[in-house]
Amino acid sequence: MSPFTRNRMAVLVSLLASSMALAMPPDGGITDLQAQMQGKVIGLQGDPVLLPRPSVDSSAAVKALLATPITADAAVRIALLNNPGLQASMGAAGLGVTDLQGSNTPAKRQLQRDITTLSAQAFKAWVQAVAAAHSAHALRDAQATAQTAGELARRMVQAGNLSKLNQAQYQDRLSEAALAVARADQQAFVAREQLVQVLGLWGAQTQFELADTLPALPNAAQDMPDFEARAVQARTDLAQATFDWQLKRTPPTAPRDLWDIMGDGASVRALAVKVRSEARAAYFSYRSSYDIAKHLQTEVLPLRQFIHDELVLRYNGMLTSVFDVLADTQAMTMAKRDSVVAQRDFWLAHANLQALLAGAPIDALGGDASATNSEARAAASQGGH
Repeated sequence: MSPFTRNRMAVLVSLLASSMALAMPPDGGITDLQAQMQGKVIGLQGDPVLLPRPSVDSSAAVKALLATPITADAAVRIALLNNPGLQASMGAAGLGVTDLQGSNTPAKRQLQRDITTLSAQAFKAWVQAVAAAHSAHALRDAQATAQTAGELARRMVQAGNLSKLNQAQYQDRLSEAALAVARADQQAFVAREQLVQVLGLWGAQTQFELADTLPALPNAAQDMPDFEARAVQARTDLAQATFDWQLKRTPPTAPRDLWDIMGDGASVRALAVKVRSEARAAYFSYRSSYDIAKHLQTEVLPLRQFIHDELVLRYNGMLTSVFDVLADTQAMTMAKRDSVVAQRDFWLAHANLQALLAGAPIDALGGDASATNSEARAAASQGGH
């Protein structure tokens, strides 16, 4: 190779390196990725999206978020900054995240889906942990009421005012209430550990405090007449499959091409059918969960409170038994628990729907905790006379 050729190649390499340096942002494209994720992160409600950067330590930001009781917003922020799975995905994407690679590369599309999915997982894990802790607390209250009824029954037996059979019945109900508390504590522990995993916490970080309550229900459920179309439009994998299929729909040169086109077209239709069905199921769950939660809050709880107040008045007038008041106190406690469970189910359905509309596959969001009310029913039955 002549000196002239070597010098020319060196100049070209230098120019190429300079152009790459100019095109590649110093933060690895994170700022632009954060901007692209606005409105696609579940739980932040329009607040700025912050993602980990290759050369920035996020531990101080995570520590600050853990210093106060964790809200849904804080849980999502911690997960985005601290979840090792997301960081591994970003590291695997590498230069595919930078602006040099374009704004709609497969790496960026996959990473955007991963971010949306993680935010939904963090939001749902937080909802489940808060609801499980509340359920355990409610069942302990019901157990305390059962203990009061049991102690009262014991004293009445000693005074000869109650049969031993009735006392045994109250003792049995107290035992059932204790089992319900133990099961609820198990569920609360598991739910909290699932949140710990999503947030990527360990050691002293796991001693965080949770917020006491779930977010309030919105005034009304959202009307989305175009939810199916929005779900289909958001799925970049479906768009890519459709694009690839359309490219093949050129005049075929061999019988094999016809079979390939037919197979690819069927795959596209199958994915589209699945996405539309998932969208309908998610929206139905969202609307029905809202209706149930709203009914419990606006109809059932006020009615339960009225019944309780009337029973207390009747007891003060010596028109009803103290056991009736205690039994109704438990029923009131469990009605409040049922309301929180319904509120939990609504927010889980809300997260699923929003993630689906942001392009996340519903299969990746994880299973939802079903509203298991057997423990509540067992505890609620205590104290009757």
